[in-house]
Amino acid sequence: MIPKNLEKISDTSLLILVKEGNELAFRQIYNRYWHPLYNYALNILEDKGLTEDTIQEVFIKIWTNRETTQIERLKNYLFNAVRNNALLKIRDNKFSALNEQIVSTLSLTPEGEQKLNLEDLTFLIEDAASHLPEKRRVIFIMSRLQNYSITEIADFFNISHRSVENQLYLASKELRSVLRKSLNFLVIFWNI
Repeated sequence: MIPKNLEKISDTSLLILVKEGNELAFRQIYNRYWHPLYNYALNILEDKGLTEDTIQEVFIKIWTNRETTQIERLKNYLFNAVRNNALLKIRDNKFSALNEQIVSTLSLTPEGEQKLNLEDLTFLIEDAASHLPEKRRVIFIMSRLQNYSITEIADFFNISHRSVENQLYLASKELRSVLRKSLNFLVIFWNI
C-alpha cells in the first residue's frame, strides 16, 4: 500500500518504495535532496552545469540500480555519492584540459593535408560520429552539421548550456582521436 502523502514518510520507507519501482517515491527523494545536494556540489565544482550533471548522474544511478543497491542512510549516501562524482569530474576535467593541449599540438604534414580530400574527411567524420553515444551523437550532429545553436539544443533536450558544451567537447575529443588514427593511416597509405 502506497501512502498518499509521500512528503511525510521517512527516507527508509521511500527507499523501499523506490526499490519496488515507485516513481513518485523516487521523485520525492529527488525533490527532498536536490537543493542541498546542488549547493554542496556547487561549492566543490564551482560550475552550475557540471553541478547539475553530477547530481543527475547520481540520481540516475540510484533509479537504474534501485533493485540491487543497498542504501542504509540515504542522506549520507547521496552526499558521499555527489562528492565522489564531483571529485571525479574535477580529475577528468584536469586530464581533459591536458589532453586538449596535447591534441592541439598534433597536426598532419602538409603533404597529408593536400592528399586528403573533403569527401574522405566527410566519410571519416560520419563514420567516427556513428560510434558516439546516442545523445552525444545527436547533439554533435545538431550543432556541427545542422547548425543549431547551443541554446536551441539545450532547450530541445531540456538540459543546461554547460551540459551541451560538455557533450560537444567530449564528442570533439573522441572524434579527434578517431580521426587522428584514420588520418595517420591514410597518410601512410598514400605515401606507399
